[in-house]
Amino acid sequence: MELDDTTTQNLSNPTRVRWVDALTTAGWCMWLAYLGIIAIELRRAFAITTSSFEDGVWGQRVETVSFVAIPQNSIVLVAAALCVAIAGIVWSGIHPDDKPPRQSLQRLATMVGGVAIVVIGVALLGIGGIPFRYADPLADFGALVGRIAGIAVAAACLRLSRLAADA
Repeated sequence: MELDDTTTQNLSNPTRVRWVDALTTAGWCMWLAYLGIIAIELRRAFAITTSSFEDGVWGQRVETVSFVAIPQNSIVLVAAALCVAIAGIVWSGIHPDDKPPRQSLQRLATMVGGVAIVVIGVALLGIGGIPFRYADPLADFGALVGRIAGIAVAAACLRLSRLAADA
């Protein structure tokens, strides 16, 4: 079976616009869901008043907030980035004369990229705190790998959203 482009060629411009709208809405929903994860972790972090960590309350708070960067949580941001990327692809297939103004898609791409940059910063902050938290080398390694994986996920989201913002 040979792959061809007949499916995308047969889409009318109104159909493409509907797909862009649907993907943009889905992307906004996923972005808001990820903001919810961030809000939950921030609430958990600032509820900490006594610490069981060697570096104190702030070290435990940094550890808690850096959970937003682990792949299990940041995968929600990937869904938003994929919605943005696919919407950008569909949008680029619409003839320039038939394109209505579409600020929402560009704003979403900017917001997803911005949050991805924040996730990278939080992950780096979490990595910087690793030597002060654990006495267990295996736990240190797991924390390091988790944060590096989160950086990779966020970098992928950033790349997709930057490309879609240019579409």
